Amino acid sequence: MKNKLSSIQSRGQTSRFFAQKQTIFLRYLLFVSLAIPMFSVSAQSGNTLVQGIITNTSNTAISGASVKEVGETNSTLTDSEGRFTLNLSSPNATLSVSYIGYATQEVSVAGRSSLQIIIVSRNEELDEVVVVGYGTQKKTNVTGAISSVNMKELESKPVINVVEALQGTTPGLTIQQSNSQPGSRPSINIRGINTLNNNDPMVIIDGILGDIQNVNMTDIESISVLKDAASAAIYGSRASNGVILITTKKGSKGIARVSYDYILAAQTPTFLPQIVDSWVYAELRNEALFNSGRPIQFSSEQIRDYRENGPDANWMKEIYRASAPQQTHNLSISGGGEKTTYLISGAFTDQESMFKGPDYGLERVNFRTNLETQVSDRFKVNVLAAYSRNALKDHAYWTEWLIEQATRMPSIYPIKNANGDYNYPGGSNSNSLARLEQGGQRSSANDDLSGILNAEYKILDGLKLRGMVGTQLYYNRLKENRKAIPGSGDLENRMTNSSQRIQNITTNLILSYDKTWGVHTFNTMAGYSYEGGTDNRFETFRLLDESGYDIMGGAQTANTGNQEWQNEWSIYSAFLRMNYNFADKYLFEFNLRDDISSKFKAGNRSAWFPSMSAGWRVSEENFYPERLKNMIPSAKIRSSWGLVGNNRIADYQYQATVNVSQGYNFGDTMYPVASFDAVNPDLRWETTQMFNIGADLGFLNNALTVSGEYYVNDTYDILIAIPVPGLFGGGTPIQNAGKVQNKGWEIAARYQFKTGGVDHTVSGNLSDSKNKVIDLKGTDWINGFDVNTVVREGYPIDSYYAYRWDGYFQTEDEVAQGPYLDGITPKRGDLRYLDKNGDGLIKEDDDRFVLGNRFPRLLYGFNYAAAWKGVDFSMFWQGVGQRKVWLRGESVEAFHNNNEGPVFDFHIDRWTPTNPDAGYPRLTVGAESANNAAKSSFWIENAAYLRLKNIQLGYTFPENWTDRVSLSRLRIYTSIQNAFTLSDMKGGWDPETSDGGGRIYPVNRTFSVGLNLNF
Repeated sequence: MKNKLSSIQSRGQTSRFFAQKQTIFLRYLLFVSLAIPMFSVSAQSGNTLVQGIITNTSNTAISGASVKEVGETNSTLTDSEGRFTLNLSSPNATLSVSYIGYATQEVSVAGRSSLQIIIVSRNEELDEVVVVGYGTQKKTNVTGAISSVNMKELESKPVINVVEALQGTTPGLTIQQSNSQPGSRPSINIRGINTLNNNDPMVIIDGILGDIQNVNMTDIESISVLKDAASAAIYGSRASNGVILITTKKGSKGIARVSYDYILAAQTPTFLPQIVDSWVYAELRNEALFNSGRPIQFSSEQIRDYRENGPDANWMKEIYRASAPQQTHNLSISGGGEKTTYLISGAFTDQESMFKGPDYGLERVNFRTNLETQVSDRFKVNVLAAYSRNALKDHAYWTEWLIEQATRMPSIYPIKNANGDYNYPGGSNSNSLARLEQGGQRSSANDDLSGILNAEYKILDGLKLRGMVGTQLYYNRLKENRKAIPGSGDLENRMTNSSQRIQNITTNLILSYDKTWGVHTFNTMAGYSYEGGTDNRFETFRLLDESGYDIMGGAQTANTGNQEWQNEWSIYSAFLRMNYNFADKYLFEFNLRDDISSKFKAGNRSAWFPSMSAGWRVSEENFYPERLKNMIPSAKIRSSWGLVGNNRIADYQYQATVNVSQGYNFGDTMYPVASFDAVNPDLRWETTQMFNIGADLGFLNNALTVSGEYYVNDTYDILIAIPVPGLFGGGTPIQNAGKVQNKGWEIAARYQFKTGGVDHTVSGNLSDSKNKVIDLKGTDWINGFDVNTVVREGYPIDSYYAYRWDGYFQTEDEVAQGPYLDGITPKRGDLRYLDKNGDGLIKEDDDRFVLGNRFPRLLYGFNYAAAWKGVDFSMFWQGVGQRKVWLRGESVEAFHNNNEGPVFDFHIDRWTPTNPDAGYPRLTVGAESANNAAKSSFWIENAAYLRLKNIQLGYTFPENWTDRVSLSRLRIYTSIQNAFTLSDMKGGWDPETSDGGGRIYPVNRTFSVGLNLNF
C-alpha cells in the first residue's frame, strides 16, 4: 500500500489520499454537471410524427405501455385505448415497446406515420434457467428449494466481497457481519443450524470448491443457493449445510467490449460506545466509591475544572480515524467470433483500516480469464483461469486487546500527555494508540490460483460426454514483528513467520442424455469425480535482540519454537440424476451419490446419499379454471425428501497419534514425554435427513411472483467431542453422538410494474428457523468463560445459560428476605435473581436458566428500485426480528473488574433511592460489584434491528450523448452502505456484534461515488 493515506484528520487537515484522487473527482464533477441540466430539459421534438395503437394477441388494447425511440430520450405511454402519439428524430427511427408481463419489442417505423403493434405475453420464468449441481434446469421445472440471486440488485454496492452484498437478499441465507475490519469474514449459514459440528455451506465456483471471499463480484454471472436435499444431495457428503453455486461470466460473440467500473468510498463506524464527559465521570466515580465504602476520589473543585476545561477524552475515538478511504477498480474485455469467445477481467480493491497506524489495510488483486471455443460441430472446449491475492497489513496485537484497553480508560485521561508522550494512567502499562503506532506490524499475503479445463463432446443428438479437470493452489504467508515500546509493559521484540501451501485437484466425467417423445421429456446424468488435496504448514517463532531487526537472523537462538503440519485428503464419488417431465405438468427428479472419504477408516468410508422430489404445475391442467388462470396464471407445488452428509472433522481422527514433547526434569536429567490422543476407529458419516414442501405462484400476468417453503431437517450421528472426565487424561475423542432437529419456513415475493413512465421493482423475503437438540446421550455440554452457553436436550444449540434477573432489591426488607448469591450479601439497588429451587441461595448448579441464543431469527429483506429516463434509484432494507446478544465486561459494566472505567452514557440512568426504576443497578467498584456482575439475563440484550443496508441514486446518460465520446454506456451514481439502523442495543454497540466483552472492531458505514463505463 504505497503512497496511501495514513490518517484522515477530522480537524480540516488536507487529505493526501483525496489530493491524489483529485483528477477522478474532477471527472466525476464534470459528469454531474453534465447530468444536472439534462434532468430539466425535455426531449427534443423532431420533424416526424408517428401514431399508433398497441394490442395483445387477443386484440385487447394495452393501456400504459411504454413507447420509446431507440437511442433518444423521447418516450410516451399508451392511453386507455392503447393509442399513442410520438415525435421522432427521424422517419426511419426504431421504437421500443415494453409492458410488464409482455416481451419487449422493437419496431422499425420505416417512414410510416401510423402503426399497429401487437405484443406477445411472456412468462419470464418459462425462459429463465437456474444453475443446479452439474448442470442447469428451467426454473419452471425445478422441484427443489433453490434461490437464484438477482445480480443486478448487487451491482455497485460499495462492499469488499460478495458475501456482504448477499446479506438479506435471499430467504434462508443468514449472513452476519459482526465487524468490518479489513480481512474479516462474515459468517454464512443456509437455513439455520443443523449440527453441533461445522455449519458452513459448501461453495462451488465454476465446478470446483472455492473461497467465496476471493471472487470479484463483477465477475459473477449467477449465484444459486441449494437449500434442500433434492437440490444438494448430488454433492453428497458435504451438502448438509446447503450449497452455494457461483458461475462466472463468459464472453459472447461480437466485437470487443470493454467495461470499466470505479468506486471511491469513505468508511465511518455505524456505532461507537458513548463515553461520558470527564466531569460526569468524576461524579459517578465518587458515587460508586461511596456506595462501596471507599473514600471519594474527586473534589468539587476538580469536578468544576473538568466541567469547564475537560479533557473529555475518548480513547475509543482516539484509536480510530475519523474516516478511512476505500476504492475499487474493475476492468473487463470480452468478445468473440463464430467459434471462439473470450473474457478477460481484472480488479483492484484497496480498503484502509479505521485503526490509526502505519499503512494498515487490505489490498486485493483479482484476475480472471474465460476462453471457450467450438472446435467442431460436436466438440467444445472451455478454459478458465483465476488468480487473487489478498495482502493484509495490520497491527501486531490482537484487536480485542486494543479495544479492551481503550474502552477501559475514563474520559479524564488524555491518550497522550501534553509533551506528546503516550499516557499510561492509573498504573497501566499499555496504551492502545502506542501499540498501534509503535508496536510493530503483522502482514500476510494470501494467493489463490486456479485453473479449469472443460471439454464437451456431442456423441449423438441428446447424448453428451463432459469432462473437467480443475486444480487450485493456495499459498499463504504471514509475518508478525512485534516491537518493544519504551515506557510500557511491552518489552519483548518478537517475530513469528508462518506459511501454508494447499494444493487441491478436482476431476469429473459426466455422461448425460436428454430426450423428448411427445409429452414425455426425460433427462438423465451419471458421473464420476475425484477430489483430493494436500495441506502443508510451517511456523517459527523467535525473540529478537533489537527492535530494528525484521528478519530471523537477529534472533536469540536460545528462544525458538517451530511447528510443522502435513495433511492429505481425498474423496471418490459416483453420482446419478434422473428427471422426468410429463406434459410440463408432472415433474419428477431422483438423485443419488456415493462418496468414499479418507476421513474414515476402511469399511466406514463409503456412504450413499439419495434424494427424490416431485412437482405439479397445477396451472397447466385442463381443469384449471379460466377465471383463476387470469388471476394466477402460474401455480406449482413441489415436495422433496433426501439424505445429505457432513464429514467436516480434522483428518486422521480415526487413527491414534503420539505427541512428543521436551518433557520434564527429574533430578539433573531431562526426559522426553510422549502423550496420546484417544480416538474412535468406528467413526462414520454424519447424516441429515431433509424434508421440504414448497409452492410457486404467479399473479398479474406473472408480474407478481410469490414462493413459499416449509422444511424439517433431522441430523443424526453428529460428529462431536462429548466432554469426558478430566481423569481420563487422553483428550476428548470424536464420536457419532447426538441428534438435532431444525425446522423453518421461507417466503419471497417480487413485483414489477410501471406508473407514469417509471419502472418499479419491489421484492422482499422473510424466513425463520429454529433448532432443537433431540439427543445428547443425557449429558449437558456447558461452554464459555465470559458468556456461558449450554447444549442441552430439548433446547436450541448453544443457548445462553445464566441466572434470571428478577428486578432490584428496593428496600432493606427485600434485602433481608433474599435470595442471595452464595457467599454475597446484596444491598439496596443490587440485582435480584430468581431462586429456581427455592432454597434461598443462588447457585450455578441449581439456579441457572436457558435464556435464548445468539442465532438470528425472523430474518427479512426488502428492496425497492425505480428507473425513469435514465435516472435510477434503489433502497434495500434488511433486518432481524429476533436475536439476543449477551454483552459482558468492558462493553456494558461500569468500572468493570475494578478498573477506573468504562462509564457510558446509559450508566447515568443508574439505581438510586430517587430513581428506583432505573436501567442500571447502583454503581459500585471492586468486590462490591460481585453481585451485579454475576452472569444473568440482565446483561442479555434485544439485538433485533432494522437497517437501511443500501441506498443508491444513479444516472445513465442517453445514447446520443455517449455516442459522441465513443461510449456505449455511461452511468454515475452515489451510494451509502449501512446508512441507517434502528436498534434497542445500549452502550453504542452495533446489533450485529458478537456476544462477549464487546471487544469488536466496528461495523462500517460506507459513503461512495462511482461510475460505469462501457466501450
